[in-house]
Amino acid sequence: MIKKRNLLILFCLFSLSLFGVNDSVLALLPDTFNAGNPDHYIHFSSTLLNNGEYKAAKQLIDEGIEWGENEKNKYLTANLYYYLADYFYFTEKYQRALDLYKQALPDFKAMADTIMTAKALNSIGLIYNFRHDKENALKYYLEEIELLNNASLSSKQLVIEKVVVLINIINQYSNEGQYEKVIETAPEAVDLALSINDSMRLASIYNVLALAYKNLDRFELSMHTFKKAHAIFSNIDDEFRQAFVELNIGGLYEKETQTDSALSYYNNSYKTFKKYNYAYGIVYALSGMATVYHSINVPDKARRFYRTCIDSCRIYNFNQLLLDAYYGLSELEYEQGRYKEAFDTRFLHEVLNDSLNNLEKEKQFAELQTRYETIQKESEINKLKSEKLIKEGELRRNRLLNIIGFSIALILLVVFYILFRFYSQKKKVNSELSEKNRQIEKQMEQLRMLNDNIQRVNEQLKKSQTELKDANMAKNRFFSILAHDLRSPFHNILGEAYLLSNSYKNLTAEERMEYAGDIYKSCDQLNKLLENLLEWTRTQTNGISFNPRLLNLRKVADESLAILEVSRAAKFIHIENELGENINLKADYTMLETIFRNLLNNSIKFTPAGGKITVSSTVAGTTIVVCVEDTGVGIEKNDLDKLFHIDSNLKTKGTNNEMGTGLGLVICMEFIKYHNGDIWAVSTPGKGSKFYFSFPIS
Repeated sequence: MIKKRNLLILFCLFSLSLFGVNDSVLALLPDTFNAGNPDHYIHFSSTLLNNGEYKAAKQLIDEGIEWGENEKNKYLTANLYYYLADYFYFTEKYQRALDLYKQALPDFKAMADTIMTAKALNSIGLIYNFRHDKENALKYYLEEIELLNNASLSSKQLVIEKVVVLINIINQYSNEGQYEKVIETAPEAVDLALSINDSMRLASIYNVLALAYKNLDRFELSMHTFKKAHAIFSNIDDEFRQAFVELNIGGLYEKETQTDSALSYYNNSYKTFKKYNYAYGIVYALSGMATVYHSINVPDKARRFYRTCIDSCRIYNFNQLLLDAYYGLSELEYEQGRYKEAFDTRFLHEVLNDSLNNLEKEKQFAELQTRYETIQKESEINKLKSEKLIKEGELRRNRLLNIIGFSIALILLVVFYILFRFYSQKKKVNSELSEKNRQIEKQMEQLRMLNDNIQRVNEQLKKSQTELKDANMAKNRFFSILAHDLRSPFHNILGEAYLLSNSYKNLTAEERMEYAGDIYKSCDQLNKLLENLLEWTRTQTNGISFNPRLLNLRKVADESLAILEVSRAAKFIHIENELGENINLKADYTMLETIFRNLLNNSIKFTPAGGKITVSSTVAGTTIVVCVEDTGVGIEKNDLDKLFHIDSNLKTKGTNNEMGTGLGLVICMEFIKYHNGDIWAVSTPGKGSKFYFSFPIS
């Protein structure tokens, strides 16, 4: 259990060191951006990426690359290809990121840009490391080290880059169990971190160095180094990372049976993780305290901590820790003579360790094993029979030799006869053995095939589990809509209709007109909701037909605008269609028209009277990006990620209290997926929104 805890803490402490940490992140100031300044493209692209605004960063980078290539500005394009690689890295498209880092690397080398060359080498090494290609990862790390050694380390940035790559190398050595190499490499990283007063990275280096000493059973050095890391995190008031080091120190004291100290450090880390509500750290600390009380034979406290650990593991699905806690508790109960409790806990351990599918697989494997052992036994029996036949032949030959004195002629005849018979029997036995071997090989092949089938079934079950989870979320949202959104307009219709039916004669003409208008609005809202529900249901059940053909983009947009003319005119909104006349793409007409209609209807709904909506497009290679921009109320940043998920339950009334269904953007996303495209939004509250969708074009 202690070993697993060390690995987790090592990973958490070094995640920032691996990627590097910017000292500050500047806010994006659009009014200061100058499209003719290459440094502005580089600066604002980096800022957007650091702020996690990946879609906006991608758009700015693409525009900058196009401008830089037109201006033949190698400096700008090399830097923007690097940040484009960062974009794909952050969005977990690692192969694309790797290709772009390698594309930018020669340009940085040609420009003798040491910093960017080092960053590119480090990024390439990281991707290979994540792919478990340790050889290539180390190759690029060492190339970066050689580059930085040959450079003059006069600037702080160069020193930081060298510290980062040394930490990556140390971390790789540690993960591979090469602890002596960790100890050999760490001093240089320590000296460099001290030279620039980089306390955070210095503490991280001490932590992994201490783990190396621990794994080599050098406990005194390990404790001394852990406490160095602990002191640094304490000085910079980093309680969270300090708690990780305290877990490691607690584990070391537990190893050396210094139980009071171990409990003190475990308890301190537990309080810190409780403060930050970090579940994994809480459970590890509980587990550590349980094992210490177990080791010093304080059963009541050990039992209490084990059970608290078990309850937390169940809540957060920490299955490996839950297995360890079940095992420890069962051992404790057994030692205390509580055999029923020990049996029950061990039973829970086994149930968790073997799911129903695994039990079935184990049963099948047992059957296969039995068959295999039967075949082996048959082979051994045949072998014994063969040996018996050989021995019988030898006995017959000895008998013939004993009667050789009767007659040479008779002996020769008998010998020839025995030899001939022996040869025939041996040949027959060998043939039978060969056949049995072939049968054994066939059975083994069947065993391998059955095992492959079991693995495929397990993979299908995992995939089905994920699909069922997604379907359950969609089902909950679907029933929510049916339960709430259908009921509300029906109540309005029933209420207004009841008043008209029972008080018709007592109502004025204006009141009757008002009630009739309200009923119409409710029916119209209900009709839109049912249409959207029908379209979404068809996308989820593969009930929709997909018939792509060559379409004119502007023509489809104009036809969608015509459908919404009444809504537009009612709010005096000005719409500009800036789509080119000659933009053609292969798409399903109904789906493309529905996408335009939903996006334009949303813009009309959330744009005040007298506002403006613009429809435009840009083409990048074989992809067209369409933008529907409005001057509406905008969308809060926290709500942007919820727009395209059916389970988000995000619905907002329009500027004239127009009601929505919450399904329009979800349907747009489903239709765009049919075309291998993408959809996203950028918005500033109070200034308007931009909805983008991309399609591949011929």
